[in-house]
Amino acid sequence: MLTCIFSTAALAQQRYRDSLEAILKEGGISPYRQTVLRCQLARAVFETDLPKALLLTSKGEVAPGNDAKAWVYATRVHLLVQQKNKPAAYAALDSALLYEGKATDAVAKGMVWLRNGWLDLVDNENDMAAEKLLKALDYFKAAGNGTYAALACHYLASIYSYGADEKRQGDYARQCLEQALQSGEPDALNTAYYTMGQHFYDAYKLTPKQRILLDSALLWYHRSVSLSNREKGRVLISSNTAGVALNTANIYFQHYPAAYRDSVFRYLDIAEQIAGETHNTEILINCYGMRSEYALQRGNTSDAEGILLAALSLTATSSVKMPLTQSRIYRALARVAEQRHDTQAELKYLKNYVEANTEAISQERAANAQRIDARYRAARQEQKIQLLEQEAAFTQKRNLLYVGLGVVGVTALALLLVSYNYRLKASLRKRELIDKEKEEVILKVKLKEAETNQLLAEKALMRERQERLEKELLAGQLQKEEKNQLMELLADKNSANADQVKRMLKRQQQLDEAYEGHTADFVEVHASFFEKLRQQSADSLTRLDMKYCAYILMGLSNKEISARLNIEAKSIRMARYRIKQKLGLGKDDHLDQFIKTLG
Repeated sequence: MLTCIFSTAALAQQRYRDSLEAILKEGGISPYRQTVLRCQLARAVFETDLPKALLLTSKGEVAPGNDAKAWVYATRVHLLVQQKNKPAAYAALDSALLYEGKATDAVAKGMVWLRNGWLDLVDNENDMAAEKLLKALDYFKAAGNGTYAALACHYLASIYSYGADEKRQGDYARQCLEQALQSGEPDALNTAYYTMGQHFYDAYKLTPKQRILLDSALLWYHRSVSLSNREKGRVLISSNTAGVALNTANIYFQHYPAAYRDSVFRYLDIAEQIAGETHNTEILINCYGMRSEYALQRGNTSDAEGILLAALSLTATSSVKMPLTQSRIYRALARVAEQRHDTQAELKYLKNYVEANTEAISQERAANAQRIDARYRAARQEQKIQLLEQEAAFTQKRNLLYVGLGVVGVTALALLLVSYNYRLKASLRKRELIDKEKEEVILKVKLKEAETNQLLAEKALMRERQERLEKELLAGQLQKEEKNQLMELLADKNSANADQVKRMLKRQQQLDEAYEGHTADFVEVHASFFEKLRQQSADSLTRLDMKYCAYILMGLSNKEISARLNIEAKSIRMARYRIKQKLGLGKDDHLDQFIKTLG
């Protein structure tokens, strides 16, 4: 029954896309309107046909005018991130910002700032994202566009989710619902229901005794699924509905008795159906993981292992490498092998887990380097744009000066021919020309100063990259400690293979000795950091809390920390909240700023 319902929704969605394409073919609309429709169509098809979405926003489809170009490049930022092409996304953002400064349409300007903030949100730069998303929200409200205003509020609410700031999350969730109701668009309403459900679920996790919060979360999630079924093709982003269905299944799984098993599987079927149509591998794997947990609860380790291996095969066929996800699956497989007392299989899965986790850390480092490089080039591009604007202003003044010189020359000649009495006036004009030439010299000096400032900015960026590398050294030290603990655990747990594990441990220690010399100085510099932490927290921080604080000092994002510790990003956010309490910080105090003062 569920498959039939959502297949019908897919057909309805196809009819919606066909209607947009029909409007484009009919003609009779302005080039700017055509560009906006292409961007909307690209958003409607990107989940199932990303190449087509990119083609709809290619250079050949861009209408003339700054508003149209701002729209197209802002849309391409979103599409290129979905394509896992961050450098191209940052390049598109540079172009979008260039045209946004010249655009007049408030919605076009808002779209640029929306995707600018969203890109920071993807990189876990929440403070930067909030400022840009608020600017986008102002533009959308000024234009009376509730659809995109609701989307901006959804992103703002997500910044403060997982207990980061429950009050702000609730405020933006309610604004999201208000703007969605104002627009009346099913897609905006679906996003608002999703946001409200997430807000109540996060609030429940902070205060588990208030069961009414969990009931409210389920109420909003049910509204989202019902809306997607009722409106069918008018809800464009199907992955939101898949996420809602997965969250609903997870609530029934974690917080309700075993008698609700049918409800869990009902919503898992919905999530898997949509994720399969939109090629959302992450949601599919999470669904498989929940099914394997049910198999383990029944003591059916064979079914649990089969489900996890099926999830592992999805990562192998994915166009994007997923080493972190693979490491989690191998960890779960090792647990299954342990439950059925298969020591050899458990050891094999743990080895695979170590390899996948190491690859995930390497991938994250490469992504960090890529992101830093992209931001560096973006900063240079912004400086170039400023210099070009200054040069254009200088050229305009110089041309005006030349025109003035010509006018003065003609006037002086005429005055000489008319009468000697006007020679005095010509002399005064000449003095004015000398003053203008002095202004030109001053402008040239200012241009030189701007070039000097550019060089200083580049040096500052290089120092920032050097500091980042130094902090990576501390990450390597922490990673070495984690690997040694894991290898010692393997040695204790698998006595039958003790020799093999000891050889692996010895080889790892030899590799780490060469690395030890490079990190010693850096660790000594920050030795007082941990002592300050202990004093501030009255020695209440655990060993894991100290690791979190060290990673924060290094400037790592929640996503980077989760990759190194092999835990969910939402667990990191809860840990941050716990650490703030132990350090005696208030709700409005920033943990990152406080830790940097200790370092």
